[in-house]
Amino acid sequence: MSRNVFLFDIAHDRARAGGGRDGALSFADGDLPVWEHHARGSGAVEAGSALPEELTAEIAQRRAAVPVEPGLKPWRAGHVYTGSADRAHLAYLHGYFDARAAKASPADRRKIIAFRAFQAREGSTAAINTYDNQIVTWGTGWGGLGWLGKVMERATANDAVREALGAAGVRYRGGNVYDVVDLDAGRVVTGRKEALEILRRSVPLLHLLIDLARNPATRDAVTEAQLRTFMDGSGNLCGADAIATQALFNLIAHLKHWAPGYVIGCLEWAVPQLGPGSPSEERDRRLAALVARYFYGKARKHRWIPDFRQFRLYFQHMKDDGLDCLDEPFLQAAGPPADDPFAATMGAPPPEAPSPPKDRRVTRAPLAAQPDLESVASGRGALRRGARGPGVKALQEALLALGERAPGGADGAFGPGLEAAVKRFQAERGLAADGVVGAVTLAALDAALSASAATRATGAETSNRREEEEHR
Repeated sequence: MSRNVFLFDIAHDRARAGGGRDGALSFADGDLPVWEHHARGSGAVEAGSALPEELTAEIAQRRAAVPVEPGLKPWRAGHVYTGSADRAHLAYLHGYFDARAAKASPADRRKIIAFRAFQAREGSTAAINTYDNQIVTWGTGWGGLGWLGKVMERATANDAVREALGAAGVRYRGGNVYDVVDLDAGRVVTGRKEALEILRRSVPLLHLLIDLARNPATRDAVTEAQLRTFMDGSGNLCGADAIATQALFNLIAHLKHWAPGYVIGCLEWAVPQLGPGSPSEERDRRLAALVARYFYGKARKHRWIPDFRQFRLYFQHMKDDGLDCLDEPFLQAAGPPADDPFAATMGAPPPEAPSPPKDRRVTRAPLAAQPDLESVASGRGALRRGARGPGVKALQEALLALGERAPGGADGAFGPGLEAAVKRFQAERGLAADGVVGAVTLAALDAALSASAATRATGAETSNRREEEEHR
């Protein structure tokens, strides 16, 4: 069955499933029985009950009709597909991004061009990885425990995407929570990790994700969802107006995609180190070296030290993009030293955080060492709409690092956009969604940053091992 026929057939079922907002399928009264009624929390009498055999048979038939991608291969405990051999899809992506860039503002054009370059470095928008602790990673590095939910939120706003997933027994609820039909158990599994595990084990569903990214009926929606998530997250660089070259912008965006907590604030620290001057290629070379120092300076304050070989690979990518810093002494070393690795060649070390008081409860960058946040963590106040200052800016940076949308970026002003982002974060973690950052919400943010760093560390180490084995 062709890809277009698969999605055309799904359109005939739209009246049965109904269309809801925010990527959700409706539970409207009067609908014919559909599998979503059996999901926990559906409000229907069937909620939480086993699926009838006719529904599981229908879903099994839908999954069997999904076009098979031969390039999806078993790898360790999961599967992998990079999309690098699909020239037709890559040509489509390049055309899509070029068209978007031509109409974009100069600031957005840089982001779009950077994401275009990512297609050959992180995997295409159709890529799949289910072998690491992100459970399911789809597209250009969107992990199931990280930013995949943001991509799904945008993608499932499209009717064709939502209906294709629904027909195959998958529904995105929001807040990184999914309903996925487990055909073996005959039930709907609702949740985050547990639902993603069902998705990981179903090869037809992995084929479906690949197909959604490539099918002419849905690919624009999936591509735009991934692009917008990148533009709001990894491509949102505070201080980017100090960068002259696309190559340096690509490097910093890639480092942020890899380890956001070690990149946030890098330009605000590095640019003053250079002194007065206008953006130029030579100045970018010096900035790149300072960014590298900052990156590992931040890393030394935490448990995860990013792999130095992968770090140097990103600098090779920057050379490929037109800016060469590979002769810098810090890149010639065998690895990052345990002490300040670049002080001998680059001058003053990265700024050190003040020694934390013993009772401070916030430990993760960028929240750590902020007096306003230390007071909040100790129960002496809260941050709410109308607040301004470094503590609010650190809060914005933390939410951006976790993949939340923060309109205006990290501007230090607690406005309605930040309030909405805080409410979403609170709701996703079962907290009172009042938009006020008190000690409990701040502790949850700190824990989320710790979990994000740990999952990225494991994922990076696994990726490096896989690359080594592939090149043997």
